Amino acid sequence: MKLNRVFGAGILVAVAAFAQADTLKFKGLDANKSQNVTIKYDGASLTVGAGLARLSLNGGPDHFGLCVDLDHWNTNGLTYDVNVKPIAQQGPNATRAAYLLNTFSSTVTSKAQGAALQLAVWDVIYDNGDGFSKGRFRTSSVSTDALLTANTYLQQSVSQTSAAAVWYEAKNHGKYNKSNQDFMAAAVPEPASMIALGAGLLALARRRRRA
Repeated sequence: MKLNRVFGAGILVAVAAFAQADTLKFKGLDANKSQNVTIKYDGASLTVGAGLARLSLNGGPDHFGLCVDLDHWNTNGLTYDVNVKPIAQQGPNATRAAYLLNTFSSTVTSKAQGAALQLAVWDVIYDNGDGFSKGRFRTSSVSTDALLTANTYLQQSVSQTSAAAVWYEAKNHGKYNKSNQDFMAAAVPEPASMIALGAGLLALARRRRRA
């Protein structure tokens, strides 16, 4: 059975801001918002899946993220420990990538758009958003629609940043240092946070009834 490998520089995801052991589950790329592309990374040609990834943190709700780690790969269903870090700690390229995620991920409605958003994020992370024909990260075989849209995303992200995301940093990269990618994603409440929020809203409702 052939396993699909998904490459990326890491993934951005927003989570509750308290220290704990965090477990990330990679549930695969959204089939309707991703497609295979051929890229060149550090001179090597790679055919990889590019698009919005489905993630779950600590068994919480599924949410979308983008890969930010072209040095490692994931298989569907892979679960591993991560450090959840504010995106701002990863530097200006990460916050520009977060702007792309937060601005465009909700508008993705096709495979080409999903791939384009991932390509733009990789180019920002690895090459400061210098385009797809030079630097460490380049495109080789990509659909015309995806490449045109990726260039549009890059142009619209110039000088833009966002801190409203998190970085999932793998605590280790498995045997032979090849697996467990980093990701980034937008803010998603964890189960404990959702329970606490629900309890607070219930208490507020009770106070209002008494008033």
